[in-house]
Amino acid sequence: MNGVILALLSALMWGFVPILDKTAISQGMSIYTANLVRSIGAITTMSIAVILTGSLRSGEFNFKSMILLLIAGSIAGGIAMIVYFMALQKMGAARTVPITSIYPLFTIFFSALILRESFDLGKVFFGTTLIVIGLIVLQR
Repeated sequence: MNGVILALLSALMWGFVPILDKTAISQGMSIYTANLVRSIGAITTMSIAVILTGSLRSGEFNFKSMILLLIAGSIAGGIAMIVYFMALQKMGAARTVPITSIYPLFTIFFSALILRESFDLGKVFFGTTLIVIGLIVLQR
């Protein structure tokens, strides 16, 4: 399948899921329970995908990669999701999701700082300006 179509399908699903998240926590479920249930759903889906594709290979496990992925999962799938759910409770999906969507700006910063990746400063400045303007428009 075409990469653009796959990216659009991801965006479609990521655009819909906050509606489910907000609805679940609006009905009295704590954000911690909601995140736990959501994580069980993700683990179940990924387990089925690994089994069906036969992509689990013992040779690909190494200590450093496992530690980095466990830390990444703890940050993105744990701490950040809890903070995201708190924002959903306070502001709703329509205001929270656009703000959280600025994460590529942070990725550029961290990739330059930690990975020493290079980027075009003019493009980053222009893109950042457009993102900030878009956020201001969406938040009003």
